[in-house]
Amino acid sequence: MGRLTNKKVGAVSFLNTKPLIYPLLQSSPPDVDLSLDYPSLLADKLQQRQLDVALIPTIEYFRQPNYRIIPNISISSKGAVRSILLFSQKPITDCRTVRLDSSSRTSQALVQILLGEYFQIYPDFVLCPPTTQPSEHETDAILLIGDQALRYRDSGGYVLDLGQIWQDLTDLPFVYACWVGRSGEDLGNLPQILDRSKQKGLQQIDQITQLEAKNLGLPVDLCYRYLTQHIFFDLGEAEVSGLREFYRLALKYGLAKPNIPISFLSD
Repeated sequence: MGRLTNKKVGAVSFLNTKPLIYPLLQSSPPDVDLSLDYPSLLADKLQQRQLDVALIPTIEYFRQPNYRIIPNISISSKGAVRSILLFSQKPITDCRTVRLDSSSRTSQALVQILLGEYFQIYPDFVLCPPTTQPSEHETDAILLIGDQALRYRDSGGYVLDLGQIWQDLTDLPFVYACWVGRSGEDLGNLPQILDRSKQKGLQQIDQITQLEAKNLGLPVDLCYRYLTQHIFFDLGEAEVSGLREFYRLALKYGLAKPNIPISFLSD
């Protein structure tokens, strides 16, 4: 494997990505060009070859036949996630219209799957900007993700944590995002750089939470609990099983392309 040469890397700017990218933000290797954007836009840029590797929503992996996952790294939950929330002023089973945060297509797919599989309801869905507040929507419910969901977690009414519902439904972790590149492309030592960044970032959780809590206007203890008790960063056998189950259900609901294996860059 050759050395890394001018690779464009895209990541999400949410709190839950910071343990993966904080060391790169502090001191990125000279030939790693790191940019931050919303998950859906990163997926578009990867598809358009504006990026070599991106931290994309997992549903996007299951919509492209030529992608490969970088091993051992993910953004996952094992139960309540606290940052993928469905807000409503009425019981979930009474909801007939749902607004979906446009910034993450995995969360859009997940809410459709869970409402169908767990609650047996099939509402109409419309997209909304990621800056929308729970009080601003005109539908029965609204899905918010990431920092915006954390910010309005206690806004009242009915709040459904999709990570917890997924766990209740499947007894598996849910994988929200992975580092993904295109098959057949030499990424040099970029996978090793990303893995080292993850290992170092996990050792800097205290520093990250202090900084990000201030930037986001959130309590430090909330950010710390979130990054240590609700979000996980490995991609082991249990997480891969969760990915397979998500793909099975995404196919059932027409949200993914058929015949997409889970393949890694090391395969």
